[in-house]
Amino acid sequence: MPVEKLILWDIDGTLLHCGSDGRKALNRTFLELYGIEDAFGSSDIGGAMDSMILDGIMKSHAIEKKELPTVIEHYQKVLADVLEKNEQKRVLPGIPSLLSAIDTNPSSENALLTSNLRIGAMTKLDSVGLGHYFKLGGFGDEAGEKWDAAHACIREAEELYNTSFSKNHIYLIGDSIYDILCAQKVGITSIAVGTGWADEESLRACNPDHYFADLSDTDRVLRTIFT
Repeated sequence: MPVEKLILWDIDGTLLHCGSDGRKALNRTFLELYGIEDAFGSSDIGGAMDSMILDGIMKSHAIEKKELPTVIEHYQKVLADVLEKNEQKRVLPGIPSLLSAIDTNPSSENALLTSNLRIGAMTKLDSVGLGHYFKLGGFGDEAGEKWDAAHACIREAEELYNTSFSKNHIYLIGDSIYDILCAQKVGITSIAVGTGWADEESLRACNPDHYFADLSDTDRVLRTIFT
């Protein structure tokens, strides 16, 4: 059976909660490498993608671009340490069952769509045992917006499976207004979930195609995707 459905997942607030571990790791990275206090809060940061956040911090503190690989390598190590020490991090309701059902269905594929750097995204997922569900994704490594990463992910999936996905067979599951806007920009189906930081009223005001308070009713979520 050919792969016909592509399910794009946001990470923070959708698949898992790990608090502000990403920001903590970023601040600690610049403190340990360059002695910069509160790099995230004290820099001229533009954009939502991690690549743009890093670029803003580095420009604000006159750090040369050639340092970027060193920054990213150190960040990954620090993030892994911060996550390991976070006893409050957790996978959100229904997620393991949904990922497994999609993964074992020959007509569907899980993929990531996140503002995180690829290495940061996988470090977060591996810390809670979810990394093995994902071999595809759109990430925050390149400049642009989340919808640019979505297009990149769809192209990668189409090349991998030698197919062209129908837009109404691509779903974006996310907890933020940005996720709903991204789905609308790309022309794919949005599934908003209220397990992040946006309230139900704010999410519904953006007219997602579907809304769930959480994803614990896995049968209902799967019917939304597969019927």
